[in-house]
Amino acid sequence: MNYKQNLYRDNNLNFDYIKRRYIETLANSMEYFCGIYINDELIGFLKGRLEVKDDLESLLMALYIKENYTKDKQGNNILKNFEDYLHSVYNVKVFNVIVNDKCECDKFWEENGYNFNRKLNYQDEVYNSYIYTKRRGG
Repeated sequence: MNYKQNLYRDNNLNFDYIKRRYIETLANSMEYFCGIYINDELIGFLKGRLEVKDDLESLLMALYIKENYTKDKQGNNILKNFEDYLHSVYNVKVFNVIVNDKCECDKFWEENGYNFNRKLNYQDEVYNSYIYTKRRGG
């Protein structure tokens, strides 16, 4: 079975959706886009970038995990493993995520140690987005 066929297994996560919404030319080497697989099944993906502030920070712009994997807390484990990887390999201690107000996922971020940081104001006010931040010790 080829890569595209694997993506077409679930109507909620398919190649056309990812291509239309997320695939673009990466602007620099600090951006990441990685698939999340369980038993050779694509169950989600992460998209973001690393930013150099005082220290290296992660800015997660998209986290998609199929709903059935978020209900049993596997989503929490996936996020924790990703944060652990960035911390151990790149010494990232500050993790930021942009959350759209239509997401209704505040509880997920808060139970994973993220706190409201600030609201992003757009002039057209079509979308209200918020930044949540998590800091690791050290």
